[in-house]
Amino acid sequence: MANQFLSLNEQLHISKIDDLLYVNNNRSVLIQTSAFGILQRDLINNIGINRMKAFFFKYGWQLGEEDAQDIIMDQSLTLLEKILKGPYYHTAKGHVRARVSSHDLEMENGKVKTLRIKWVWEDSNEAEQHIRNFGLSTTPVCYTLTGYASGYVSRLVGEEVFFKEHQCVGAGDHCCIWEGRLLSEWKEDADELLLYSKELPILKELEQANEKLLIEKNNLAMVTAIHKELTDEIIKGNTIGSILDIVNRRIEIPVIVEDVYFQEIDKKGISTENYEPIKKSFKVYLKNRNHRIDKVTVVPFEHGHRLVTPIFLEEKVIGYCSFLYMNKEIKTFEIDSMIIGRVSSICSVLIYNEKTKLKSMQRIKGDFLEEIVSGKYPSEQEIGKKAGYIQLNLSGDYHVVNLTYSYQEGCEEKALIDQISPYEGVAGFFTEKNINILISQRPDTLLLLIPENQLEGQSIEHILHSLVNYLKKKVKHVLFLAGLSAMSRNIAEAGAALVEAQSAVRLSTREEPITTFNDLGMIGVLINQQNENAVRKIITSTLGKLYENINRNKKELIETLYKFLVNGGNLELTAEHLALSVSGLRYRLNKIMDLLGRNDLRDPQVQFQMLLALKALKIIDKEY
Repeated sequence: MANQFLSLNEQLHISKIDDLLYVNNNRSVLIQTSAFGILQRDLINNIGINRMKAFFFKYGWQLGEEDAQDIIMDQSLTLLEKILKGPYYHTAKGHVRARVSSHDLEMENGKVKTLRIKWVWEDSNEAEQHIRNFGLSTTPVCYTLTGYASGYVSRLVGEEVFFKEHQCVGAGDHCCIWEGRLLSEWKEDADELLLYSKELPILKELEQANEKLLIEKNNLAMVTAIHKELTDEIIKGNTIGSILDIVNRRIEIPVIVEDVYFQEIDKKGISTENYEPIKKSFKVYLKNRNHRIDKVTVVPFEHGHRLVTPIFLEEKVIGYCSFLYMNKEIKTFEIDSMIIGRVSSICSVLIYNEKTKLKSMQRIKGDFLEEIVSGKYPSEQEIGKKAGYIQLNLSGDYHVVNLTYSYQEGCEEKALIDQISPYEGVAGFFTEKNINILISQRPDTLLLLIPENQLEGQSIEHILHSLVNYLKKKVKHVLFLAGLSAMSRNIAEAGAALVEAQSAVRLSTREEPITTFNDLGMIGVLINQQNENAVRKIITSTLGKLYENINRNKKELIETLYKFLVNGGNLELTAEHLALSVSGLRYRLNKIMDLLGRNDLRDPQVQFQMLLALKALKIIDKEY
């Protein structure tokens, strides 16, 4: 026992002066390891494991530096020998039983080029106390010990050396194994080691946190002020343009609002010419992502970035609000995200208000049109008076259009939800063209009354073709067919014009989606409710067994015969329209001739009678 004490005394130079304990001429105190455990436990409970890790690492670093200071001036020892003295000091002070398992030191020009040291710790007091107070950890826990080794060797070497624990008793291993390297040699682990070794003091961190909170408070105050200003604009009944004026003035960057078809609703701070290339890149971006943005997103473009957020209405994306950062990064992403979110919400409210007003007006117009075609108003004067209330002149010529629509088979429900309705498509077209008309909606049908004075010299046929092409682009997976009445004069007789349009649309096809009443020729004039039964008798007589006991197969044959006659008996063209082979078409025509009791369908007189009968059938019977 005496020899062990002398060995300990020789290493640490323990002495007592005036009843006080000194180690290596430094006043010291003896404490139990359980007291260290209590400190460890309270620190973890009060400041958390991460901050406690930094606290003990720095504490150990200071202890290691002090022990290194006692030996650094000993000229009798080499640098490696001084380094290897560390485990002995560490052990002598009761922290752990330490020994070196391997070492590699390479010097160059008096400086350390490479340093690799592996030590083994046994009976770590730090691991022992952690297990006693918290049980086994999932990671190494000897923070004071790694700090001691790091501080000790760093002081001797003259540059930062860090020790990292690979195994730890506190994590369930049989002993603690750790390794020391120069900071530059740790590579990808260097940032992690620096993170907790240079943790800010609590007061400094609180000071920085307070500064951040102050910045956030000011930012929130600015967002709140902008939001209040924008809300006031809504209350005043102002437009999206006035909203964007405020935002552009506040944040001093271009702002734009556009619909899902990239049509500009309004913009501030950028010209149309400068925005065009940015819009093109945005189109490409959306196309590559299936046209979907559902949250605040940063979209790059040449020489800048776009901060964009969707505008929702009735759970559908109806447009986008964007901030444009020209030739610079988005430095205030969080605050600008908050602002653009509020701008988007307010735009949604304003668009909803406009849409509600428009729907109300459209409903009034739709009801008015239904009243007109039903004959509620006995005179032109009474209709004209009411039309004046909606800024519509019905004193001149007009057309009635019967527009039917049907959804294609195999169309997914989601595809329909994400697009505008046929009604919205038609209303949008005439709004863009600045043509004031009456629209009424019926099941799978839209009725349109178009005054000639609204067309400004354009033909009604040209307008309808433009409408159908527009709808093909805007309203996917829907087949539109239109029937156009003859030009009428007396608005009180609009009901008759509607009947003309309804008759005409029955002859419209996918290939020829627009039929005018004039296309029906004499048959359109001759057929009316009074002679419908007589017309049916003629149809029955002409079509014979083809029209008897009608079923699905016979309807298919009737349609085949109609296409054949319309195409002037051209087999190839008819087969193409029916998506049949020529041989398949011939087979059907043979069946038709058998039912008709005829040997040839190419006789001009026979073709005329048959086509007349089939056109009459389509007009009086909606199933064909």
